Amino acid sequence: MTIDPFTIFLGIAFAIVAAFCFNYAIILEKKGLLQGLPDLNFDEGIKSVIRSFIAFFKNRDWAFGFLLGNIGYIPYLISQNLVGIVVTQPITSVGLIVLVIAANKILNEKIGPFELSSFIMMGFGTILIGLAQVSDIFIDILEIAFPLIIFTVIIFFISGAIFLIASRFKGESMDAILMMIIAGLITSLGSIFSSAFVQAISYGTYFQIPILAPIEILFGCFWFWDPYHWWGFCSFYVFIIFNSVGFAFTQGGLQRGKAVLVFPIVNTVNMIAPIIAGFIIFQQTFQNYLLFYIGVSLILIATVILSRFQAKIEAIEAPEKSEDSNH
Repeated sequence: MTIDPFTIFLGIAFAIVAAFCFNYAIILEKKGLLQGLPDLNFDEGIKSVIRSFIAFFKNRDWAFGFLLGNIGYIPYLISQNLVGIVVTQPITSVGLIVLVIAANKILNEKIGPFELSSFIMMGFGTILIGLAQVSDIFIDILEIAFPLIIFTVIIFFISGAIFLIASRFKGESMDAILMMIIAGLITSLGSIFSSAFVQAISYGTYFQIPILAPIEILFGCFWFWDPYHWWGFCSFYVFIIFNSVGFAFTQGGLQRGKAVLVFPIVNTVNMIAPIIAGFIIFQQTFQNYLLFYIGVSLILIATVILSRFQAKIEAIEAPEKSEDSNH
């Protein structure tokens, strides 16, 4: 059974709102990172990472970006509840338009034909995904527990192998690229478990008393008789953990390399992996797969083109920071 067009429209609209929050948050976080904040050195242990993040939170720009990025998860989860991860995930790339607007305002960077064509591709790709007619996403979460766990183990194994390889390229450009691949993989697991969380709270006895909704989510393990509360409880915290770890690797990748290299990588990985999970684990289908694949391809191409604008912002801000430090 396919989802009705109005619900698809709402799901896409919420995904776009989330996308703009996520991408503007990146601009603020990067601005903060260039204001003398300490590097993230994962090989120095968890205490070193914690000390770095304490310094991050003391920076106003970075802290506001962090807050805005987390606010974006509200419309993001609503979108997943309406249309599922295979639709929500590619649409979030539309928020890269924020980077173009920022580059135009901050750098007076002219928006040329390549950028205009990217806007058109993202808009057209979004329309095609909507027209592909996605299937209903409400399935029994208990039936997908095993494939979800297997998928998670595979991603963990791949991420661990890449991390070992990255240790051999410390200080080189390849280090940033590998870090962002890990960030994309781990963040994609966060996206997948956010979808599991949304599915869990759509079943069972969740939210029978609305005022108790936060308690049910945070302490669902106390509902011993209801496996959906257990699923909701576990997937909620796993979603937070994976997004936090992926976020840490993203910050590390941004410090190590130019965004023109790292952003297309993390966006691509974080788009493709959840889509695969949506098909295999959450069993979503489309009436017209051709429209869906064309739409995703257009958004992916536009993502690569627009990613260079964050690199331009980086290139301007870094010298300014260096000059300020000399006075």
